[in-house]
Amino acid sequence: MKTKRQWAGLVTAVALLSGCSGHQDSAKDQSQATAKKPSTGHSRPSSAPALPVGMLRLGSSFPFREEGRSDSWKVSVGALSPVRPSAKASSIPDGWQALTTKVTFTNTDSGIAELHGSFDATARYSSEGRTAAVFTDTGVEGLEFPDVEAHPIRVRPGGTYSTTVGYAVPADAAGQPLTITFEGDDPIYIEGAVPGAPARPVDVSQIQPADTAKELKFGDWAEDSPWLRIGQPRTVGTTTQGRRYAVDLSFFNDFDDTVLGHRPKASLRVFAGAELTEGDFEENLSNLPSLAWIAPQRMATVTVHFTIPGKQVEGPVSIEVVDPYGEDVTYTGDVKN
Repeated sequence: MKTKRQWAGLVTAVALLSGCSGHQDSAKDQSQATAKKPSTGHSRPSSAPALPVGMLRLGSSFPFREEGRSDSWKVSVGALSPVRPSAKASSIPDGWQALTTKVTFTNTDSGIAELHGSFDATARYSSEGRTAAVFTDTGVEGLEFPDVEAHPIRVRPGGTYSTTVGYAVPADAAGQPLTITFEGDDPIYIEGAVPGAPARPVDVSQIQPADTAKELKFGDWAEDSPWLRIGQPRTVGTTTQGRRYAVDLSFFNDFDDTVLGHRPKASLRVFAGAELTEGDFEENLSNLPSLAWIAPQRMATVTVHFTIPGKQVEGPVSIEVVDPYGEDVTYTGDVKN
């Protein structure tokens, strides 16, 4: 395995928020934005109690354009407020805390602007970057706009449109960071703390790459772009096809500003035993919305599942992650029933 591979399909240049006006006005501007490099490149992660350059604190406003649209907006995302879900609430896991925030769009153009809903706002909580659940309820409209292509939301110059977005996190997530990635023409990263406890700073100083001259073990970090870690597989049951396991995949964006962002796209393969019997993964990483853009100096962690043929499976298991260009990272370790 190469020490450092550039997974070209995983890295996309985006515009700096500071002074950003949405679309680049010319091919020259686009080329400059793509060519610009982060200030320290693939540096070792460091403890950063302050937000990385270009990230915004919850409550800030920012210029915004929908992907493929010319209308200009100023968007503000309000503070997180705990709420008591009603009987009509949908998609809140049992025992999780419900939070809402108000998102307001202000038309900064001189003409009537249209919102078509071609954007998303993915949220992750904790330093591990676990995906927060998105829920709806009475008074919680969210960012899903049904029939918006046929009936766009129109706003007069200087006028506003507001919607309430609901997120749910585990009950013990109080004080942990909640990072919202607002996706339009460019990803914009906004971060605040889950209410209920003092804010816990994000410390990534313990993230260190493994010695790539050695075989990668479950739990090691592979220094790729983005960095990758595969946790220890754990048994979750049996099916008619064999033994079923869950495993955590974590990605870390080691860049230290917002010029570059990461959206992992890769495929997974799993092999068991000395004969390398191939198992089956249930998820396709490229289709997971929880692996949206990853903010600089932040992680994204997802849990995926695979099945190994046979009822009694113990011994070595290898998980291979292959990027769209054929580069691979392989982790090996023992699993038990």
